[in-house]
Amino acid sequence: MKYIKLLFFSGVVLLLVLTGVTLLLPSHVRVSRAVNLNAGADSVLNLVSDLSKWERWYPGFDTLELKAAVTENGRIVKASVKNVQLQVTTDTDSLVTVEMKKGAQPVFNNWKLIRYAHSDSLTLQNYMDFDFKWYPWERFAGLLVDRSYGQLMEAGLKRLKEQMQE
Repeated sequence: MKYIKLLFFSGVVLLLVLTGVTLLLPSHVRVSRAVNLNAGADSVLNLVSDLSKWERWYPGFDTLELKAAVTENGRIVKASVKNVQLQVTTDTDSLVTVEMKKGAQPVFNNWKLIRYAHSDSLTLQNYMDFDFKWYPWERFAGLLVDRSYGQLMEAGLKRLKEQMQE
């Protein structure tokens, strides 16, 4: 009986220590990548704000089919792909935000166009914001999002740059 008590209390203490350590990890993570474009590439956000054009540049999107698409001003702004709801929530001349929702917690994928006053180039920044709850497994997952989404974002930005050079 005393070994069972020892095992039980050791497990509880281990879980409390693990939870305490994970509370030191951030609950909000932003993964960001950027690429420089030629000055005439202002139209790059048109490729981003129209979900039907994602097949040209978004990695893996060329084999997927948009379902339940909603069109506004000649662009698809809301659709579903493989149980993920996509919706363009912000569309300005310098920022496009797409809400990606699978389940209860959405992820916001943003593309920001940064113009420089006396320069012949633009910077397109792609960043994703993730919010995590206090659960230890979610906080540990936050350590891995840069590795898993960063490469995907880099590939997408590279293909967008290639589209603008054509």
